[in-house]
Amino acid sequence: MKNFSEFTDFIKTLAPSPLDTELRILQIVGDEDEEEPEKLLPIELLLDYFIHETACRNNFDFVQAVIRVFLKIDGETIRCQSRLQDKASKLLDVQCNTWQRVDKMFQCARCMVTFLSNSQF
Repeated sequence: MKNFSEFTDFIKTLAPSPLDTELRILQIVGDEDEEEPEKLLPIELLLDYFIHETACRNNFDFVQAVIRVFLKIDGETIRCQSRLQDKASKLLDVQCNTWQRVDKMFQCARCMVTFLSNSQF
């Protein structure tokens, strides 16, 4: 089992602007369809990090915000690279499963609020 807690602690200490800069440094600019594997490694590792943290539900809101910025910056690279598409697909599956659990919790809370607001005391 991978432990990303030190990395999470580090990026949580960054202000939004430096975090955005760090993510943009990883951006691959170019028209080539298949990049060199070593250029894709940092993006692959970040996808692994997002998959792990989302699956473990660690720092959920923070990780979701970073995923949004990351995909905005590197989404086109991921779309063009078959090697990254598999990891992105796995992240999507983990995201869907996690959001289904969150939605179930919201639904339970909505039902409880509706029940309590309709009770007669």
